[in-house]
Amino acid sequence: MIMSGAIPKKYKAIDAHNHVQHKNWKLNVEDSEALLAAADRLGIDRLCVSVPLSTPCPTPDECRKANDVVFEAMKMSKRFIGFCFVNPGYAREALDEVKRCIVDGGMAGLKLYHQYFMCDPALTPVLENAAELKYPVLMHAGKVMDSASKAGQPRLSNAEHFVKAAKMFPETTFIQGHIGGGGDWEWNLRMLEESPGNIYIDTSGSIIDHDMVKKTVNTLGEDRVMFATDMSFEEGVGKVLDAGLSDSQMKKIFHDNIVRILNGRG
Repeated sequence: MIMSGAIPKKYKAIDAHNHVQHKNWKLNVEDSEALLAAADRLGIDRLCVSVPLSTPCPTPDECRKANDVVFEAMKMSKRFIGFCFVNPGYAREALDEVKRCIVDGGMAGLKLYHQYFMCDPALTPVLENAAELKYPVLMHAGKVMDSASKAGQPRLSNAEHFVKAAKMFPETTFIQGHIGGGGDWEWNLRMLEESPGNIYIDTSGSIIDHDMVKKTVNTLGEDRVMFATDMSFEEGVGKVLDAGLSDSQMKKIFHDNIVRILNGRG
């Protein structure tokens, strides 16, 4: 078991789920510099970043502004790997934005939030496009239990929605965001026990329950789990380093799995 405050450099760790901030739709440079400094201290080499919007129905123009912030971050540092955010409810505009950001702009994947369940028919165009062009789809997810959280995120996807979508779109690569983002993560894992192989999960989130990462690896296998923090840096690093994983498992989780999923992008 490794007990250390930083990830060993040999793993070339990539944070598969993080974010950059903005001020009036311009990259918050000071915050981005602090993000990279924190990554340096904790042994994180690169970060997949996006600017997701949590409102019920972001407009295409708002999505474009959010992605422009990510482009600024990518120009600021090659350590930032961009993910494109869209609202799938605007199907044509969403595909146009995917072309602008991923096909033409060099972003590596798609980030979705809680505007629709992962298996909602509204997502069909972007999920088919992701299969065709071989980019991953990362979605904010969780199994919230309290009434306030349910009311605030009525379309929050959980493992059941991911399993249904993965069966509907077997050629699409799905990443379920933050196993430790809150709610009943053990229920979530039970739902993933017999899940299709095109579902992956990241380790991010502020929850650090004992054996969370180890149980996740045991459930999905070491090839379908990837390291991420979602801005909970110390928790995100510590729970993987303290999970009792082998060197080969950590190599995959910190680096190899996300690199394979990005399929040469980023």
